[in-house]
Amino acid sequence: NSENADTAGGRTLHIGTNATRGRRTAQQVKSGLKCSRARRTGERGKGEREGDPPVLLGATEGPPGARAKRDERGISHHQNNIMTLPAKMDQVVVVERKPEDATATTTEPVTPVSHKSAKPNGMKVELSPLASRPKNRIRIFVEGLLQSARREGEPDSKTGEPLPKRLDLSLGDPTALGLAPPAEAEDAVVSAVKDGLMTTKQVHGYQHSCGSPAFREAICEEISPGVSSDSVFVTSGCSQALQFALTALAKEGTNVLVPNPCFPLYNTICEHVGAEARSYSLLPERGWEACLRDLDAKLDDNTCCLLVCNPGNPTSHSYSQDHLCDLLRFAYDKRIPVVADEVYAHMTYDPRADERSTFQWMADVASQQLGRNRPPVLSCSALSKRFLVPGWRCGWLALHDDAGRSLAQAGISNGIAALCQIGMTTNSMAQAAAPLVLRNTPQSYHDSLNETMRKGAAYCLERISKCEGLECPSEPSGAMYMFFRVPEARGHADGEGGDSSDVVFCRDLLSEKNVFTLPGFLFGSPNFVRVVSAAPMAVLEEAWDRIEDFCKGR
Repeated sequence: NSENADTAGGRTLHIGTNATRGRRTAQQVKSGLKCSRARRTGERGKGEREGDPPVLLGATEGPPGARAKRDERGISHHQNNIMTLPAKMDQVVVVERKPEDATATTTEPVTPVSHKSAKPNGMKVELSPLASRPKNRIRIFVEGLLQSARREGEPDSKTGEPLPKRLDLSLGDPTALGLAPPAEAEDAVVSAVKDGLMTTKQVHGYQHSCGSPAFREAICEEISPGVSSDSVFVTSGCSQALQFALTALAKEGTNVLVPNPCFPLYNTICEHVGAEARSYSLLPERGWEACLRDLDAKLDDNTCCLLVCNPGNPTSHSYSQDHLCDLLRFAYDKRIPVVADEVYAHMTYDPRADERSTFQWMADVASQQLGRNRPPVLSCSALSKRFLVPGWRCGWLALHDDAGRSLAQAGISNGIAALCQIGMTTNSMAQAAAPLVLRNTPQSYHDSLNETMRKGAAYCLERISKCEGLECPSEPSGAMYMFFRVPEARGHADGEGGDSSDVVFCRDLLSEKNVFTLPGFLFGSPNFVRVVSAAPMAVLEEAWDRIEDFCKGR
């Protein structure tokens, strides 16, 4: 039901139509078979003797000498204990062994799908809105910029000097700059494949569409021991977790409150589902905290959720418990759930001191500080950043319901499970290795990585102060970026992605010094630039030498 509501609590939570349209799936059919009166392995039926077939065979076709039979429900449990799946999801086919050497299946004719006539000038091919609406702003900009960029070694038209090696500070993947995942990640892959501690199916076979049981249990241990593994869904990175969360909550005509500046994927997902990404302001002079007054002004009856990113991208903020409570209270008072992008969980630091600041999951803050007066929280995270394995695509979406069980009553869990069944998410080998990575990586690795980020942030701050016209309005305290303001470009008019100051800065820096950065307009903040600060010091030193030289006289 797409419009269940907890009327007693005053909360109305709708599940997005994109998560409710799916037909009954193979996973649901198998679950139905298992929940019905199917005999267990080893349990003898009437008239069976010792030695009759004792195991369940996951057959998809009948064995030799089998014929199909089904009861009034389309399901038949028979003495050979062989499960098959239907050729059509409204037609269940089961096989029953017979002594005759013949195989027959009961099928019904399939009615052809009716199509409109093809267009006179060719085939009937049309791009659907689901594929035409979403726009990856970063990819569009980057591909356009690189097409016209000078090549390494190409001489400068004015000075004749060759262009140096490119330093890419644009990509939020520190492995591209030389940082490495923990040794335990490699050990986990080798162990999963070679040690023989897991079955072939656990490592190489299909896993449950919502994730392998072992990985889901390990995620629960990582985020909150009190969470049930049934409330955790394995996804292809944090990006897919965000996609599933917003697809389950949003639909055409609704709006999602997203921070500004923010990671542009939020806008892309909203475009995909037909919802509006409605920006609320972050205040740079207050550590990029959300402006609660602006939040209140942007909310209306069509707002379906509040999206919070902590620690932040591109701003590298790390919110205090007090500010998280403010955001959670706002969501509870306005009767909307929170979608928490927490992919940079625990990657926090104080750039001015040799110490770690404390990260807290929003769901924990909600439960511990607000008690029953808390909103539902859909937490999205991954191994990608903290363990430096973004290519593994090991993410998760964890559902933390409110006291009134609003998520459960709206069918959110079922909707997300249906979305998982479409894509089958993360590959089995990565899921087999992931629990070992979570459990075996020592805290010393995380401390060392956070120290690298702290030193990188402190160094970038120091170098910004020496570059003419650059300003960082808020010191970073989490994640891996530096988001700084650039001066207005001389002779250029500011505009959406055209010749705004940040675009001019990034384009000319790449052309003249071959340092690749991203303009702030991609994140909703023109006149800012984002660079990756989590890099080996030698890379940062060379990059900032070039940036400082580039800024002279501009």
